Amino acid sequence: MDGAANTSAKPAGTDVSASQPTVFGSHVGLFSAAAPSADRRDLAVLFLSPWGLEEMCTRRFYRILSERFAALGVASLRFDYPGAANAFDAEGDGAELAESDLAKPGLVGWVSTVGEAIAELKALSGARHIVLLGQGLGGSLAYLRAPMETDLAGLMLLGPVLKGRSYLRELSLWSKMIDEPMQIKAELRDTSPGAIAGLRMPETVAADLKSLDLSTASPLEPALGTALDPTLKPALPVFLGQRPGNHGDIAFGEILRKIGGSLTTADFTGYDQLVSGPLSQTMPGAFIDTVLSFVQALPQFQSLAGEVVRPPVIRPITCGACRETPVRFGKADTFYGTLCQPVGPSVGVTAVILSTSYDHQAGWAGSSAVMARRLAAIGVSSLRYDSAGVGDSPPIPGRRRQILYDDAQLADVSAAYDFLATRGLTGRTLIVGRCSGAYIALRAAIADPRWNGVVAVNPDSFLWRFKGLPRTLSAYSAELLKHETIRRVLAGDVDVGAVTRNIAVRLIDRAAKSASRFVKAAVPITRLSGRVHSEFRTLEARQTRVVLVYAEGDEGLERFHAHFGPRAEKLAAYGNVAFHMIPDADHNLTPRPARERLFAIVEATARALAAKHAM
Repeated sequence: MDGAANTSAKPAGTDVSASQPTVFGSHVGLFSAAAPSADRRDLAVLFLSPWGLEEMCTRRFYRILSERFAALGVASLRFDYPGAANAFDAEGDGAELAESDLAKPGLVGWVSTVGEAIAELKALSGARHIVLLGQGLGGSLAYLRAPMETDLAGLMLLGPVLKGRSYLRELSLWSKMIDEPMQIKAELRDTSPGAIAGLRMPETVAADLKSLDLSTASPLEPALGTALDPTLKPALPVFLGQRPGNHGDIAFGEILRKIGGSLTTADFTGYDQLVSGPLSQTMPGAFIDTVLSFVQALPQFQSLAGEVVRPPVIRPITCGACRETPVRFGKADTFYGTLCQPVGPSVGVTAVILSTSYDHQAGWAGSSAVMARRLAAIGVSSLRYDSAGVGDSPPIPGRRRQILYDDAQLADVSAAYDFLATRGLTGRTLIVGRCSGAYIALRAAIADPRWNGVVAVNPDSFLWRFKGLPRTLSAYSAELLKHETIRRVLAGDVDVGAVTRNIAVRLIDRAAKSASRFVKAAVPITRLSGRVHSEFRTLEARQTRVVLVYAEGDEGLERFHAHFGPRAEKLAAYGNVAFHMIPDADHNLTPRPARERLFAIVEATARALAAKHAM
């Protein structure tokens, strides 16, 4: 479902542009216009995101849906709520944003932002009628906003949150299921209401959720009105995507039928696979087709949109010590990102913060967005962006489906540098990445002498030797004991050759850590290390500052020790390389203290580059 031929209105094999950024009030949206080859329909779709890890998982899902809608002539808009994902939070950032509804706390503020987004979508699309499409908590917001609108063409609720208290408990359990396999110490876990995967829900939103109960159609407060009122909208078409086996969704469908709406229900097939995680998820192809069919059946789909009021407006949003501008860059504007600049004086350093895995540009636990704003506070500009095929950036035709640890991404990094050059922001440059982003950061610094520094966090490898994406040895061991694994192997659903190769590489690197003579004789590990050291000598000759950061116990340390010794003693040969270990951290640096330690390392590296630049 993520191929250009399936998701773009353009012919297969052509480059696809990212959606057009637009700024309304103090919010950033991504507008997808109707495809030039399609008739502009008199309805547009406003996407309302879920919260937390589910939001990260729906980022690509929503982008694909928006591209499919565009091909049908249906425009759409996506955006982040205040304090969620990539957006500023007046409460959390300790700053006020002029003319912004960030002053309105909690769900009231979020529902008000939905109203602003509706007005923006109408102005950009020329459509008079809007479909609200929300998943999870986004479905709840759609349901709460519906009575306030007079031009709704339909309401699409995908597994909506019905009872806030129950939802907060579910998030707590879900959070434990994420933290425990990563062996995060209990005292380092964020147990605040609504927190998950290092993402902290705004306190006022969590407080409001405790009184939310859509099953009784009770208002959050008088300003919000009630839920769907049959006297106001007796025939509003409602689509309910029911999660498999979820009795609450089924019961909610009965409530919707009783209040007189025109209800369509459908099984949200593939829901569990969609929200399993950005890396392991699969797109629910059949369900996407069902969603499209519902919109096509709406009466307004047969009418054409009016004149567009105005084009999207791009301008900086200032909050605290930084100002952020949504940008597109690269050939055909393929990449979507955020340029974060200091309000005060610049120190002449710009950082590029790479996306990790399939996480979008805000980063795991929002770490990339926080890092960018922390850097702006010390005078450092930054660009964070979604790689092609990740988050809000469409895939590039012709690339392989598995885009991680792919040297094709070096062209993306080069495009980011070229973009910064057009803004005069390449005086001193730093590239930062974690995991697969760390690998690309290192490869980019080696391939392109324009980079002055690199911070690589938990790189799994320095030269990619695996087939596909490997698991850890412990994960392989656990899978081998499962009956389901045996069934999949017998059914031919597992690439046994790839698994065998990856396990062998893992075992070789583990043995190489002890400098075994057998390993040296049996495999060309010394030849591989020779190439790694040759590349590090190249970086030293260029005076490129290299900072390697690992969480204690990270499995990537096995490859690191194979090249640089069990005590990292071989790094002493390079005066340009620094090495740091972060205790009590998982591979993603989920605990807040681990992320604070990383921020301090990146800030110190940027200051060092600035000092060198000033000499």
